[in-house]
Amino acid sequence: MSKTLRKEIVNISIAVLILGIIQIIVTVPTGYFGAAAILGTLLGCVVAVFNFTLMGIILEQCIEKQSGASYLAGFGYIFRLAIIAAAVVWAMKVSYLNYVCVVIPLIFPQIAIFIINIIRKKERKAENDERT
Repeated sequence: MSKTLRKEIVNISIAVLILGIIQIIVTVPTGYFGAAAILGTLLGCVVAVFNFTLMGIILEQCIEKQSGASYLAGFGYIFRLAIIAAAVVWAMKVSYLNYVCVVIPLIFPQIAIFIINIIRKKERKAENDERT
């Protein structure tokens, strides 16, 4: 695993954790969700970060391997999708997990990437303004 990938995984993990805490803060006071919301959010955040990590590792392997990379990428996609499906189905079958609170964190990495890109763009612009 490259240094860049490790850095991005840490950044995404921190952002997903913050978004998960925000989700818990928003849902728990309603009284309807309770402990199932907390456990569901935790499971969703773990699956989201694990999914992002697997994607990064598989893409790095595809870049290194090149021959047969499309098969590896396709298998990786199906495998990651199966992990997400297993987590959601598990949450739907048991009473101690709120499946909605499992599904919502699955989009947190996309939100985190969007926010991180905005921050980096502002940093680059400020850096360029300092140079001129």
